[in-house]
Amino acid sequence: MLAKTFSVMMIVSFLSALMTGNAHRMSGEFATSLSDGVTLCLSLLGMMCFWSGLMNVLRNSGVLEKLSSFLKPLMKLIYGKHALDEKNAENLSASFAANFLGLGNAALPLGINAVRDFEKNNKSGKARDSTIMFAVLNTVPFQLLPSTLIAMRAGYGSENPFDVVPYIWICSVIICTFAVVVCKVMARLWRDKE
Repeated sequence: MLAKTFSVMMIVSFLSALMTGNAHRMSGEFATSLSDGVTLCLSLLGMMCFWSGLMNVLRNSGVLEKLSSFLKPLMKLIYGKHALDEKNAENLSASFAANFLGLGNAALPLGINAVRDFEKNNKSGKARDSTIMFAVLNTVPFQLLPSTLIAMRAGYGSENPFDVVPYIWICSVIICTFAVVVCKVMARLWRDKE
């Protein structure tokens, strides 16, 4: 679906540029945007490599297991005690930590493993409440250090790339709280209908 949408946008843009006589401007912008895209990817690559490597070090050193034990009461409150076993608690904690550091790309494979654990032995064909909660909280995670955004701001020449952090904390707390409340209420309402 996304490929079709992108293809239509490209065709419409190209035809619009031809009809308005701006084909030369479009080709110049196209080349500039490709160059900017490569530069941005390279500036983000260092940050992603550092934090992904740090996550592997934390996992191999056992810190992630300790973090998992520390976060287990919070995870039980959010996802329910039936949703957590030792392996899933570690995947949840690792995903939470990656999102906490603003590394959505590093959190994705950990999140996929956590969802597999949530959904094992689920024969109903419907997602469990814990899986829905996890998907929602991975979509709007709390970020202590939004490292990807900071790297992007630094890459585009911001004088103070960290000045947005307090606003991100405020928004993250409000959105995460709202998301948890809505998921819990909707799960209860849905359960009552069945």
